[in-house]
Amino acid sequence: MIFQAAYLSSARPGLSDGDVHDILRASKRNNMPAGISGMLLLIDQVFFQVLEGDKIAVETTLDRIGRDPRHSGIIHVVAVERPERNFPDWSMGFEKFVYREADIQASDVAPFDIADIARNPTVSALAGKAPELISFMRSLYTGRNMRGAPALDRPT
Repeated sequence: MIFQAAYLSSARPGLSDGDVHDILRASKRNNMPAGISGMLLLIDQVFFQVLEGDKIAVETTLDRIGRDPRHSGIIHVVAVERPERNFPDWSMGFEKFVYREADIQASDVAPFDIADIARNPTVSALAGKAPELISFMRSLYTGRNMRGAPALDRPT
Protein backbone atom coordinates (compact mmCIF):
# COMPACT_ATOMS: atom_id res chain seq x y z
CA MET A 1 0.00 0.00 0.00
CA ILE A 2 1.04 3.59 -0.73
CA PHE A 3 0.19 6.53 1.51
CA GLN A 4 -1.15 9.55 -0.38
CA ALA A 5 -1.53 13.01 1.13
CA ALA A 6 -2.62 16.28 -0.43
CA TYR A 7 -2.90 19.83 0.77
CA LEU A 8 -3.86 23.32 -0.37
CA SER A 9 -1.96 26.43 0.67
CA SER A 10 -1.64 30.09 -0.21
CA ALA A 11 1.54 31.18 -2.00
CA ARG A 12 3.44 34.04 -0.38
CA PRO A 13 2.63 37.35 -2.07
CA GLY A 14 5.31 38.14 -4.64
CA LEU A 15 6.35 34.50 -5.08
CA SER A 16 8.53 34.46 -8.20
CA ASP A 17 9.07 31.82 -10.86
CA GLY A 18 12.61 31.51 -9.42
CA ASP A 19 11.13 30.67 -6.02
CA VAL A 20 8.95 27.99 -7.62
CA HIS A 21 11.97 26.53 -9.45
CA ASP A 22 13.83 26.41 -6.12
CA ILE A 23 10.90 24.50 -4.60
CA LEU A 24 10.95 22.01 -7.48
CA ARG A 25 14.72 21.50 -7.32
CA ALA A 26 14.54 20.83 -3.58
CA SER A 27 11.56 18.50 -4.08
CA LYS A 28 13.39 16.42 -6.66
CA ARG A 29 16.55 16.32 -4.55
CA ASN A 30 14.67 15.25 -1.39
CA ASN A 31 11.84 13.12 -2.79
CA MET A 32 13.72 10.63 -4.93
CA PRO A 33 15.90 9.24 -2.09
CA ALA A 34 12.83 9.13 0.20
CA GLY A 35 10.79 7.19 -2.39
CA ILE A 36 8.22 9.97 -2.69
CA SER A 37 6.40 10.81 -5.91
CA GLY A 38 3.78 13.42 -6.59
CA MET A 39 2.71 16.56 -8.33
CA LEU A 40 2.42 20.25 -7.51
CA LEU A 41 -0.09 22.63 -9.06
CA LEU A 42 0.18 26.39 -8.70
CA ILE A 43 -3.13 27.91 -9.73
CA ASP A 44 -2.99 31.67 -9.45
CA GLN A 45 -1.65 31.96 -5.88
CA VAL A 46 -2.93 28.59 -4.59
CA PHE A 47 -0.72 25.51 -4.25
CA PHE A 48 -2.26 22.06 -4.46
CA GLN A 49 0.23 19.27 -3.89
CA VAL A 50 -0.11 15.49 -3.83
CA LEU A 51 2.61 13.38 -2.22
CA GLU A 52 2.71 9.58 -2.22
CA GLY A 53 5.05 7.00 -0.76
CA ASP A 54 5.84 5.47 2.61
CA LYS A 55 3.61 7.05 5.28
CA ILE A 56 6.47 8.14 7.55
CA ALA A 57 8.42 9.62 4.62
CA VAL A 58 5.36 11.53 3.38
CA GLU A 59 4.53 12.84 6.86
CA THR A 60 8.16 13.91 7.40
CA THR A 61 8.05 15.75 4.07
CA LEU A 62 4.76 17.42 5.00
CA ASP A 63 6.31 18.62 8.27
CA ARG A 64 9.21 20.16 6.34
CA ILE A 65 6.83 21.74 3.81
CA GLY A 66 4.76 23.18 6.67
CA ARG A 67 7.78 25.21 7.84
CA ASP A 68 8.45 26.69 4.38
CA PRO A 69 7.85 30.48 4.43
CA ARG A 70 7.00 30.57 0.71
CA HIS A 71 3.40 29.62 1.53
CA SER A 72 0.93 29.69 4.39
CA GLY A 73 -2.51 28.53 5.44
CA ILE A 74 -1.95 24.84 4.77
CA ILE A 75 -5.17 22.83 4.66
CA HIS A 76 -4.73 19.04 4.54
CA VAL A 77 -7.42 17.56 2.31
CA VAL A 78 -6.34 13.96 1.63
CA ALA A 79 -4.64 11.30 3.76
CA VAL A 80 -5.37 7.81 2.46
CA GLU A 81 -3.78 4.44 1.83
CA ARG A 82 -3.92 3.46 -1.86
CA PRO A 83 -3.05 0.25 -3.67
CA GLU A 84 -0.81 2.09 -6.17
CA ARG A 85 0.74 5.45 -6.99
CA ASN A 86 -0.93 8.03 -9.20
CA PHE A 87 2.43 9.56 -10.23
CA PRO A 88 4.94 6.69 -10.18
CA ASP A 89 7.56 8.26 -12.45
CA TRP A 90 7.57 11.82 -11.07
CA SER A 91 9.62 12.79 -8.04
CA MET A 92 7.64 16.01 -8.43
CA GLY A 93 5.59 16.92 -11.48
CA PHE A 94 4.59 20.56 -11.83
CA GLU A 95 2.02 22.69 -13.64
CA LYS A 96 1.32 26.40 -13.30
CA PHE A 97 -1.97 27.98 -14.31
CA VAL A 98 -2.86 31.66 -14.32
CA TYR A 99 -6.51 32.58 -14.74
CA ARG A 100 -7.59 36.14 -15.31
CA GLU A 101 -11.29 36.58 -15.97
CA ALA A 102 -10.66 38.66 -19.10
CA ASP A 103 -8.53 35.87 -20.57
CA ILE A 104 -10.93 32.99 -19.98
CA GLN A 105 -13.04 31.93 -22.94
CA ALA A 106 -15.86 29.37 -22.85
CA SER A 107 -13.52 26.71 -24.29
CA ASP A 108 -10.91 27.43 -21.58
CA VAL A 109 -13.07 26.72 -18.53
CA ALA A 110 -11.08 24.91 -15.85
CA PRO A 111 -12.34 21.52 -14.60
CA PHE A 112 -12.74 23.07 -11.16
CA ASP A 113 -13.50 26.56 -9.90
CA ILE A 114 -10.25 28.05 -8.62
CA ALA A 115 -11.99 31.09 -7.17
CA ASP A 116 -14.09 28.77 -5.00
CA ILE A 117 -11.01 26.86 -3.85
CA ALA A 118 -8.99 30.00 -3.11
CA ARG A 119 -11.72 31.75 -1.09
CA ASN A 120 -13.74 28.95 0.49
CA PRO A 121 -12.95 28.76 4.23
CA THR A 122 -14.76 25.47 4.77
CA VAL A 123 -12.24 22.64 4.96
CA SER A 124 -14.88 20.01 4.19
CA ALA A 125 -15.78 21.82 0.96
CA LEU A 126 -12.10 22.01 0.02
CA ALA A 127 -11.62 18.34 0.80
CA GLY A 128 -14.52 17.61 -1.51
CA LYS A 129 -12.59 19.22 -4.38
CA ALA A 130 -9.47 17.09 -3.83
CA PRO A 131 -10.56 14.00 -5.82
CA GLU A 132 -11.45 16.22 -8.78
CA LEU A 133 -8.08 17.96 -8.59
CA ILE A 134 -6.21 14.65 -8.34
CA SER A 135 -8.12 13.32 -11.36
CA PHE A 136 -7.15 16.48 -13.27
CA MET A 137 -3.50 15.97 -12.26
CA ARG A 138 -3.61 12.34 -13.39
CA SER A 139 -4.95 13.53 -16.76
CA LEU A 140 -1.94 15.84 -17.09
CA TYR A 141 0.36 12.97 -16.11
CA THR A 142 -1.06 10.48 -18.61
CA GLY A 143 -1.24 13.20 -21.28
CA ARG A 144 2.54 13.31 -21.20
CA ASN A 145 2.67 9.58 -22.01
CA MET A 146 3.79 8.73 -18.49
CA ARG A 147 3.33 5.05 -17.72
CA GLY A 148 2.31 3.24 -14.59
CA ALA A 149 -0.50 5.43 -13.28
CA PRO A 150 -3.84 3.78 -12.58
CA ALA A 151 -6.43 4.18 -15.31
CA LEU A 152 -8.69 7.20 -15.03
CA ASP A 153 -12.20 6.38 -13.90
CA ARG A 154 -14.76 6.90 -16.62
CA PRO A 155 -18.30 8.02 -15.76
CA THR A 156 -20.93 5.42 -16.59
